[in-house]
Amino acid sequence: MYNLCVEENNAKKFTEGMNERDIIASLLNQLGIPRNTAGYNYLLYIILKINRSNNINVKLTTELYPQIADELDSSVKRIDRGIRYSIEAAWDRNSDGIKDILGYYDDCKPYSSEFIWLLADKYRMINNKNRYALMS
Repeated sequence: MYNLCVEENNAKKFTEGMNERDIIASLLNQLGIPRNTAGYNYLLYIILKINRSNNINVKLTTELYPQIADELDSSVKRIDRGIRYSIEAAWDRNSDGIKDILGYYDDCKPYSSEFIWLLADKYRMINNKNRYALMS
């Protein structure tokens, strides 16, 4: 697995073999999100949607969750519960890693929306660094 936080100097070589889904999956794995949970897939899907929309004013629970529930033939309640469970499991396993990777500074577990926006911002930062590395 590629360590997104430590090996930023190898960004050019890294992006040649990975797409955005792989980068987000690697980030989720480093955060300790269990891959065998529905929340993992929901988080992956949400970050992809946020990145592709470029809309920072989207409301997660009232706009994005219902849209994703329709697309994935699920319910808003299942999506919210799956994401909360995955965040809680990751926090129990790797709270220090979450603080380091996402820059989260509080001692208590982040809210789902807070976690999603921190994750989306981290992905944007990685993606922008990789874009600039490819240009040079």
